[in-house]
Amino acid sequence: MGRYSFTRAERILKSKDFALIRKEGKRVASKNFVTFLKVNSLGIRRLGLAVSTKVGGAVKRNRIKRLLRECFRLNKEALPPSMDIFISVKQGFNPVGYKDVEAEIKSVISGLYTAT
Repeated sequence: MGRYSFTRAERILKSKDFALIRKEGKRVASKNFVTFLKVNSLGIRRLGLAVSTKVGGAVKRNRIKRLLRECFRLNKEALPPSMDIFISVKQGFNPVGYKDVEAEIKSVISGLYTAT
């Protein structure tokens, strides 16, 4: 696969993995997201998403998930190689476009590096 791909191995799919990341991971809150970050032993970056029905209808939730996956896919090289990232979207999030999502995710990531 190419450098900008998003493979199945890079997705967090199991509920026990989500629970472990929430329990043991570092929590970083921003205006529209709650992000949990945890180092893994797999040697790859993985992404998990949670978008509640409180955020909106199916069309809105799926659009938000597409924007978050695209942001991860294009910016994953900026993350440490063995990192699990779980993003939970807060109620009321209404992105205008990709740039809104990317700016907020990059601020969370930069805040992580300055805090450590």
